[in-house]
Amino acid sequence: MISTLSTQREGRASLPLFCLLVAAAMAPSLSFAQAAPAPAAAPAASPAPVAGVAAAVPLPGLSGTDQVGPVILRDETVAQVLDLMQRWTGKSILRPQALPASVYTVSLPASITRDEALLALETLLNLNGIAVIQQGDKFLKVVPNLVAKSESPALIAGSTLTLPASGRIASKIYTLKHANAQEFVTQITGNLNTTLASPPVFFGRNNAFLVTDSITNLQKIENLVAQLDRPQLDLIATKSYTLKNAMASDLVAKLTAMLRTPQVASGGAPFRLSTGTTFLADERTNRVLLMGSADQHDFFDKLIDTLDQKSNPNTKTDVIFLRHADAQQVATLVTSLVTGQTTAAARAGNTARSTTLNRTPTPGAPAPAAAAAAGAAGSSQNGADEFSNSVTVLPDIRSNSIVVSGTNDDLRLLHELIDKVDIVLPQVRVEVVIAEVTLTDNDQNGISALGLSVTSGKLTGVNGSLAGATVGANINGSGVAALAPNGTLTGAIGLSTTDRLNNYRVLSVPSVTTTHNKEATIFVGESDPVITGTTSSTVTVGTSTSTVSMRDIGIQLKILPLIGKDGAVQMQVTQSVEDIIRNTVIDGNDQPIIGRRTMDSYVSAMSGEIVVMGGLQRTTKKKVTSRLGPIPIIGDLLGSTTDTEVRQELVIFMRPYVLNNSAVDNLDALSRATSSSIGPDVKKILDVVPGKAPAAPAAPAAPDKK
Repeated sequence: MISTLSTQREGRASLPLFCLLVAAAMAPSLSFAQAAPAPAAAPAASPAPVAGVAAAVPLPGLSGTDQVGPVILRDETVAQVLDLMQRWTGKSILRPQALPASVYTVSLPASITRDEALLALETLLNLNGIAVIQQGDKFLKVVPNLVAKSESPALIAGSTLTLPASGRIASKIYTLKHANAQEFVTQITGNLNTTLASPPVFFGRNNAFLVTDSITNLQKIENLVAQLDRPQLDLIATKSYTLKNAMASDLVAKLTAMLRTPQVASGGAPFRLSTGTTFLADERTNRVLLMGSADQHDFFDKLIDTLDQKSNPNTKTDVIFLRHADAQQVATLVTSLVTGQTTAAARAGNTARSTTLNRTPTPGAPAPAAAAAAGAAGSSQNGADEFSNSVTVLPDIRSNSIVVSGTNDDLRLLHELIDKVDIVLPQVRVEVVIAEVTLTDNDQNGISALGLSVTSGKLTGVNGSLAGATVGANINGSGVAALAPNGTLTGAIGLSTTDRLNNYRVLSVPSVTTTHNKEATIFVGESDPVITGTTSSTVTVGTSTSTVSMRDIGIQLKILPLIGKDGAVQMQVTQSVEDIIRNTVIDGNDQPIIGRRTMDSYVSAMSGEIVVMGGLQRTTKKKVTSRLGPIPIIGDLLGSTTDTEVRQELVIFMRPYVLNNSAVDNLDALSRATSSSIGPDVKKILDVVPGKAPAAPAAPAAPDKK
């Protein structure tokens, strides 16, 4: 029995190493792992020993079977252990300057042989992080385990099972014929010596791997390879099933979903099949090929017979015609919903649902598809409010309809969803008054110049008079015009479209109607030609050709409304004002210099409230001539001329009206049309009801009888 102990050296046992060496000298000798060479008749003189280290003299005639015991070490150093190993093997020990600092304790019986004692010492060194590597027939190299692999340990070409089990470090290449070498390496890595700090090396081309470890571990790996690297064809039986009704690929997909997929959603475990069981689809002959243990044939006979049955189509196709919404947008919305539902179910572990539904419409395609291909789990409905994996959604732009396909529950859910989306969006009519106010030195802005009271961007009153008429009573306390809904906005705020010789003038009174979240644009101005490029002629010197494009110059107003259920209207308003400041000459062409003023606003108002926006000011210089005397021409020439700066500001009034799809919505427009100069002609056209004969003209009155 061998007992080992490695601790920090605290003291030395009473039995000296000299007694052990004398006991060992009384026994014959053999070399480490092989017979020592016979001593020469006239041995050469021994080299001088290294200073501080006693030279170990090999014991002559010691064979591997000679007894060397008893051997008792008590807290000996590594140098003393290596010295004893050198005496028994007759080989020189090559070692680095630094080795792991440990003390060694071992007790070997009297009957132990030299080879057994060497095996014990080598294993003891390996346990303490020291590897012994043979270097030819005359040397032993001793290095720490961490660098043993890089010190070229012996490569064993044959079997390791013929060697005695030991801690000696060596390398061996294992070539597999049947098993996967990479999978084999993954499984055995945890059982190797961790102090070597290097995993096995895999050679994919040869299906082999290299391991550097102790002889004991190499023998263990060789036994595992012998047990596992064997063909399994003797356990496999093949059977084919010719299908009558089902498709081979569909049936294999169902078998995969049933037998290979873990039932995570229901909390169950996957079915356990025999090792190597495989079922494949032969689409050419519509057969299912089964390879595996013959014990499973009865199970697959019954299962495939149950699945290979006639069945009615479980999907239907329908066309949903839209009344208000756009087919392209609705198809994209439904596709995103179904795809998101499928993705969420897959993340939750519901792997029975197919994940092939992610087919979003391609922008610009003539008929983008939102298809859900039939998956491995069939078209079963997983919940009352969930789509199956057979849903297909296609927009038909020509008829503005949606072509849908799926199970009965799918069609029901699609009809309910599309009916909720296909609604009339609320509409709003925005009346606008665009006025330009001339400011004096005492005016801060156009709103104060007009004497308006504005709270939170809404008109709440008029403090002064406009055009000589006080209109403060036209606005009530809530900011809503006191006029009837069909009253004009200019009348509500006391402005007129007629130019006046005072501090303001109305530039435009447009009105626009749009739907919820749909931008409307108002433009008041003109299109002027502007040179955008000039090309010099290469044929005629001094001539050039200009590129001209039309530029819209004026007032542009963009309104994006969001309409609430309570009649509130949130509006994103973008104002842009462009005007010609002056002209300049470029390449002999008179070109305008365009001034630009822009502003973005977010306002909120109830239906009927008046919103006031200002702030877009500009300053222009004008020359004012004072006439001297009554004669116009001479008086203008002799009079004085002064330069003045005129500040002007654009003030915009807006009044949104939420429309309720009734005749009241058109009262304002009808009132405007009938009150114009062409009102009678417009009324005649509007009074004609389609499909109804016009009323007969009244008969002329009979002449009075005298």
